[in-house]
Amino acid sequence: MAIKTEDDFIQLVQRAERDAAERPRSYTVKLALLALLGYIVIFSVLALLLSLTAGLAIAAFFSTGLLLLLLKTKLIIAVVASIWILLRALWVKFTPPEGRILKRSDYPELFAEIDSLSQQLDALKIHEVILDDNLNAAVVQHPRLGILGWHKNYLILGYQLLLILSPEQMRAVISHEFGHLSGNHSRFNGWIYRIRQSWMRVMASFEQSHSWGAKLLGRFFNWYSPQFEAYSFALARHNEYEADAVSAELTSASIATEALINTYITAPYLDQHYWQHYFQQADHHPSPLQLPFEGLVAFLHKTPLSRDQMDERINKELSTKTHYADTHPSLSDRINALGITPQPPEPTVDNAATAWLGQSGQTIMTEFDQQWFDSNREAWSERYHYVNNAKQKLTLFAQSEPTELTDEDLWNYACWSEEFISAQAALPLFRHYQTRYPNNPEAAYFIGSILLDDKDDSGLELLQCAMQSPHLIEEAAYKGYYYLQEQSKNEQADAWWQAAMAQNELHQQAAQERSSVGIKDQLVAPAIDGDHVQQLIVKLQQHPKVASVWLAQKTLRHHPELPVYILAFSLKGFTFSAESVQEKVAQSLDSDLNIFVVCKSGDAKALAKKVIKVGRKIL
Repeated sequence: MAIKTEDDFIQLVQRAERDAAERPRSYTVKLALLALLGYIVIFSVLALLLSLTAGLAIAAFFSTGLLLLLLKTKLIIAVVASIWILLRALWVKFTPPEGRILKRSDYPELFAEIDSLSQQLDALKIHEVILDDNLNAAVVQHPRLGILGWHKNYLILGYQLLLILSPEQMRAVISHEFGHLSGNHSRFNGWIYRIRQSWMRVMASFEQSHSWGAKLLGRFFNWYSPQFEAYSFALARHNEYEADAVSAELTSASIATEALINTYITAPYLDQHYWQHYFQQADHHPSPLQLPFEGLVAFLHKTPLSRDQMDERINKELSTKTHYADTHPSLSDRINALGITPQPPEPTVDNAATAWLGQSGQTIMTEFDQQWFDSNREAWSERYHYVNNAKQKLTLFAQSEPTELTDEDLWNYACWSEEFISAQAALPLFRHYQTRYPNNPEAAYFIGSILLDDKDDSGLELLQCAMQSPHLIEEAAYKGYYYLQEQSKNEQADAWWQAAMAQNELHQQAAQERSSVGIKDQLVAPAIDGDHVQQLIVKLQQHPKVASVWLAQKTLRHHPELPVYILAFSLKGFTFSAESVQEKVAQSLDSDLNIFVVCKSGDAKALAKKVIKVGRKIL
């Protein structure tokens, strides 16, 4: 089954889930073979290239004529180069996780917990424990030999998570992470878990690579990647339930549930009531009044979640359904699997940070505060100056009628009013801008969002307009989806999401169509206004190596109103590298147009000749 859309992906996942439930042995065998297929194809191609190289070398040794032919045609060099480039493409660099490395001698309580859990689970050895400043925990395997493995295992603990969970709850979280790699449960599951993580990173590397070696296997991976991801999705989700069961086994079902609930509800609470307010200080103060983690500790002590807030947030999280966008099940499904009735957890009195970090906790907090300040000092200052400038301009704009403002000033007036005054103050300004530009997706997004916040369904139609922009589709998709869910219109929400994914697929196809130009593409004479042509001519005349210039336009299937041009030029005088001149010419254009540049004398000379044939000479 070819996977082209999210619906195709979901169908394959559902089929895999049925196979896993009805024919578990058959599913396991299929998944193992699919996991191995990637290795088989890669090393088969390598073996073929190596055999070809060896065969050519042996044949050339016994035939002087063949040796001369190979040297003349450079065939042997091309094959050897192919092997080298392919190996480089496959030798994916996995960046080790960053953070503060914790030493066993400095944190005996923490490492005693880790050792105890590892022994009980027969889990893989943890080589390094890292503390970062996030609200999360994870076990990460860093393959030192790339796709061949030899993993170095990291346990990553988030400082914010240690601050909100008790030692017992944090023990449940670590048990869950160890459960993914536990030998006491399924080594096969652990192997697939590691393979899945590795292949996803390998495939991401292939997508980012532009080398010939990566392109050699690109077509295979375009098929293989979604197939393996979808078919292993069922096991990955099952692993989450199994890891929760491990967590309950090593602590208790009630503690594991408390840890889940505490994490699910406290993370958004901190984001909304601490971090958002903290960042808002930049609107009024040139530097923070208090360092972030020092302030967070004080906030947790002074402003814990009330019982009513807990109940409200738990009910909201429990209403969220499991989705195929993430292997993690919803909170309600995870708690149901543990067989526990969800209850608000008791407030954390002694957190894991105090219990496990001891006297070093203050030093760690100071380090994180300093690192955060060093990383965010410039952005904070920029925000402060931006807000002050915007508020000064708002005062000036308020003295004029919207009809008197330029397009740029009207747009800024609307955006800054929405940001610094109120959505209702901004709404008529966005509507006024929309009268000037009825199909503008940005205006449609703001108006639609404001209407949905007021529970006005007419905002959905405007968000559909906003989704015509690839830059807005993600935000518009989520905005409409969650709005429909809150209105208990689950079927409409799913239909909305599927439509958004289909639109996003079109955007991706359009981006792919614009990302390159080749000899097989259909080219026509350019439809371009004279001002743009004149701007190009001025810049091209400044380049000493450019002689004549021709311009053509690529025929597009998607969004033809956003043209792609191809500029071909002939060289003036002698040069050692036409490609170098071509690159310099492209950089010198500095145009807002989408233009590819090719040289008549370079590697793209066939494409340049096509441009000259069908295009228009502009210089």
